[in-house]
Amino acid sequence: MRGRNLRAGYLATILATGLIAGCGESATPAAPGPADPWLNPPPPAHGAAEQLPASVHALVAPEHVSEAEQFLATEPISQISPGEVSYFAGYPITLPDVSRPYLVRGVYRTQATFTVAILGDALWVASTDSANDNAPLRHQPLVLIMDEVPATVYVTAGPAP
Repeated sequence: MRGRNLRAGYLATILATGLIAGCGESATPAAPGPADPWLNPPPPAHGAAEQLPASVHALVAPEHVSEAEQFLATEPISQISPGEVSYFAGYPITLPDVSRPYLVRGVYRTQATFTVAILGDALWVASTDSANDNAPLRHQPLVLIMDEVPATVYVTAGPAP
């Protein structure tokens, strides 16, 4: 039931806007170590993911990545004010009345492009890196426009959901 409400909320947001296009190219390197705390893959046996349009998410601008990382230090998603959306994205964005903006974790290796999908009552943020890419992980927060906070946020670097 919650998954259906989450999808309906996203659909309402998508229909209400045609707003965000991703931009930005740089991010800070992820903390060294065997496992990055930003990674949170979905369980191996999961259902089909429903990809969201790129219009509901954007990369945080390079000059604001460090600050966004602070918002996401302990949680994978953080609600921000409507006024902070354009600040973090680095360009003006008009929000629909029915949505709430968030910062959400993303990681990548060499491709700072992402797919964002709904997986049950969870959100899945995946970079479009190749599964064979062994470059170091980098953190890349995203601005996300949605109606409802997901129960779980999965974050992966590799093939899109």
